[in-house]
Order: sequence, then structure tokens, then C-alpha cells
Amino acid sequence: MIELSTGTDVVRLAHGVPVVVCPNANLLMLKFMAMLSRSGSWFRHEFIRLTESHQAGKTSVPGTAVAMAASLSLPPQAIVSVRDPGRQSLELGIPAETLGRHAFHRIEIGEGDCRLRLETLVTGGAPYVDGVRRIVEASLSHPLEPRCHDVVEFIEQGWL
Repeated sequence: MIELSTGTDVVRLAHGVPVVVCPNANLLMLKFMAMLSRSGSWFRHEFIRLTESHQAGKTSVPGTAVAMAASLSLPPQAIVSVRDPGRQSLELGIPAETLGRHAFHRIEIGEGDCRLRLETLVTGGAPYVDGVRRIVEASLSHPLEPRCHDVVEFIEQGWL
């Protein structure tokens, strides 16, 4: 079973079968999130701001941003969510033609006169479709134990 959404109870309900949990299906984003989970704690004493933006109609919890916040030792309520198309274009630089389908994350880390900014931008659905295809292929081509598997295990094994 492959879990592609956040905040569900599938892992608890799926006993005796392999479950692959994917907080995101975009492989480049997954690799970035894995990197952040390993090194995010290095910045826990710095000023950190996390901003995320998705299409105006998104009402679900921004799971990728929540995972990023956890990696940076930020509480989920510290995430700044932007859904206003005007702000998305003017403040975040989201191209107008992608406002209907995008995912944007900005991490700003500061210490005194030094600032670090990391940004991600995904437009359209193709990166997610390709990621799901590759995750399914990896799941089928490698024997999986009947337990919960984080998709990052697939990255670490070199399967993705």
C-alpha cells in the first residue's frame, strides 16, 4: 500500500502488509526534505521563518511544510501560509500562469548580518505523476517487509 496524503490513519489500519508513506510524491522535494531532516537541527538556535504557498483552493494541511518545520524544530503554527494570488505573485514571485497549480516553500535562516534563503517551487502535476510512477516501480521491484516504510528509505537505498 502506498500512502500519498498526509494526516491519515492508513499506517495504523494496514496490518500485515507493506505500507510506503510518502509525505510528498515529487522525488526532488523528497530528497530536499531528507537533506533538511538530517541537517535542520543545526539551525535550531537561529532565527527561522518558513513560508509556504499553494493554489488558493488548497484547504488541507500543508504536509510538506509541516515536515520541513519539524526538521527545523519549528512548531506547525509558525508556518506562514499564503493563499492570496496577489501576494503569491507580488511577494513570492510565483508566475501568474502557475497560480492555479503550484507548491512553493521558502526557508529563511538568519544570524546577525548573515541570511540564508532556501526556496522550492513546483508547478503543474508532472513531477508528482513521475514520482508516483517511480515509487510504484521501486515498490514492485524490491521485496518489502510487512511494516511501515518511509519513502526516504527508498532514496537511501538508491532505489529512487
